[in-house]
Amino acid sequence: MANGLPSIPIILYSPSSGSGPRARTPEQGTDPGGVIDSTPNAALTPNTADVIRSLVCNDCWDSLFVYDSFREIWEGQSILNVRNPAFKSFVYKSTWGRIDTSSQNGCEWCSLLLSSINPEKHYDYSDDRSDFFWTKPLSVRVAFAVPQHTAETLISSHLVGVWINDYELFNYPIYTTPDDSCAKEVLARNRVLQMKSTATWGLARQNISQCINDHPSQICPKPSSNTVLPTRVIDCTNPDRPKLYVTGGGIHASYVALSYVWGEEQPNKTTQHNINAYVDELRVDSLPQTTKDAIWTTHACGQKYLWIDALCIIQDSREDKRREIAQIPRIFADALFTIIAARSSKASKGFLHDCPPPALTVRRLPFFCQGGPARIGMMYVEQDALGKYDDDRDVHDPVHKRAWCLEERLLSTRALVYTSNTLRFHCPLIRVNVGDAVRQIHDLASHRLNINWLPGPGDELFDPDESSIFDYNRSTTSWDNIVRNYTGRTVTHAEDKLIALAGVTERFSARWKKGAYLAGLWSDNLLHDLLWYKKDGEQLPRSAEYRAPSWSWASVDGPVETAKMLPFGALLYKVRGQQVTLASSLLPFGAVTAGHLLISAPLLRAAWRSDGLYASALAASPSGPPEVQHGTESKIYYAWHDTTEEVGPEVWLLPLCWREKAEELPGLILVPAGERTRYRRVGCFRDFPKWTTKEELQNLATQDVFLI
Repeated sequence: MANGLPSIPIILYSPSSGSGPRARTPEQGTDPGGVIDSTPNAALTPNTADVIRSLVCNDCWDSLFVYDSFREIWEGQSILNVRNPAFKSFVYKSTWGRIDTSSQNGCEWCSLLLSSINPEKHYDYSDDRSDFFWTKPLSVRVAFAVPQHTAETLISSHLVGVWINDYELFNYPIYTTPDDSCAKEVLARNRVLQMKSTATWGLARQNISQCINDHPSQICPKPSSNTVLPTRVIDCTNPDRPKLYVTGGGIHASYVALSYVWGEEQPNKTTQHNINAYVDELRVDSLPQTTKDAIWTTHACGQKYLWIDALCIIQDSREDKRREIAQIPRIFADALFTIIAARSSKASKGFLHDCPPPALTVRRLPFFCQGGPARIGMMYVEQDALGKYDDDRDVHDPVHKRAWCLEERLLSTRALVYTSNTLRFHCPLIRVNVGDAVRQIHDLASHRLNINWLPGPGDELFDPDESSIFDYNRSTTSWDNIVRNYTGRTVTHAEDKLIALAGVTERFSARWKKGAYLAGLWSDNLLHDLLWYKKDGEQLPRSAEYRAPSWSWASVDGPVETAKMLPFGALLYKVRGQQVTLASSLLPFGAVTAGHLLISAPLLRAAWRSDGLYASALAASPSGPPEVQHGTESKIYYAWHDTTEEVGPEVWLLPLCWREKAEELPGLILVPAGERTRYRRVGCFRDFPKWTTKEELQNLATQDVFLI
């Protein structure tokens, strides 16, 4: 491949994708190690008029599935809203009893309705007796919803919606096979299930090409002819005889990166002992399956070079690891695309084996095409509301448990994501199953980690004094989402806790943050960032190995929650000094060896016992500021331990602010740490106190708190 912009032509494969409905998945009978050259989804049954007619009962065939009725609602498709003036629907009368009988006799449409009943709803029936429910006439309203596109890419399929007495029963996605008569009108297809297939790789190349050629460059940066290869890459020109290529720096070419879960020791990783042999050849039979699959995918997608950490970093050289780890953010950001082996729990598992058919109910139904009643096809209705199947399966794949993989995903401009149920394509603009195998758009917290929400290279620098509250909320919410997601993942080595997020942190620092980065927190948003906490029951033992100051979420294991985005009101503390000591100057957003905050604030005595946290009440003093009233206690509303370590009973409360509207008092729970003014954090609290007021707290004497 020549240096410069990569050549990724749009391959004119038919948009076939996967097998048909679950019950009719054909036997593959193909060696999983071989490349499948056939199109992975031929029609599963002859689409004859007789077969299609047999799918529904006479009542349905003579009402909803009459050509004129069907075409009217199909051509009048809009947003599924009964109050929408443009809403076109077909209404017919029936009873649940009649629908039940037809379902038992094999009617797919009646079975679809019956299986979608919510037993907790009575659909406007005033009498919930069973015989009344099954025999009273009901109104069935049917309509279709338009698909959604972004930059010419299908991102959501047509939907079919049903209302019973104007109460929504369902809206489900529909698709068809590529060779069906209705394929020009029904745009979505079934999922790709065969991963090691020339057709599947062709579909992946189409998505990559479309992103490069058609997506706005301010959202999806174009590949640059100035892209510099990493220090080492794998030459995949011959996937049967790959070799390690030591670039020496300054070589301009495109490349692919691999994001995956090690999950086990890799005995044939690159070391100082074997690197020269690997330059001659990487013996395929000694490589883990995930590496072999990545080499094949790189080659099949028309690319020559591949970066994999186990082979492109000298694993027994501390100096090389430190230098190359510092380059990882750039490596993933500059890659033409990233292969994400999401479904693989360890390197030996691989990711190109076929996906299992989805455990979903799929109904086959007639579809009347343009041109008259004789032109009839078959559509498939998938009983999966809100697109939960694809998204829920996606977020539970093994790659979402590894800390490093979050940064690798967020910083990659484009990615082929090999999930446990299909192949997906991600870029800053879209997240779709390849081959138009899309369903409904389903909003998950993980979607808000889309790199759309990360500041891009061209974004203006955020100024907290001048930018809008929207910009502040966007940057803070984005960081909070990342912290919550990241802390739910694992790192093998404790010292990597901050390093594995350093690339994302650097992006934030460069574009949205004017303040200093303090081991996971930002000095320009310190009040909000300090109020992270651990949910009850999710505490883990405190690590014996130092990772971060006690006031940083990086000091604890397991998922953390962040403070709600609320106006905080009057501050009760002042930061007089702050410092973190980096483990390496090569990693300015990486590991730290020490850190402290010097805070001037009042400290309140408290007792943390098994039944809760109790603050000592304040009493007015005739000669000065309020004083602690010994013997009088008030229970704090919320108190969270940071870890499972035994604490107390004597602790100290560091109140941080007073929220006027809710009369809320949040803060930190501290214990002494050696010298008189030194403290460490052991928890977090929120209270709605009746035992004190804002004025009393503001009048308390302050002291210097050296928080480590």
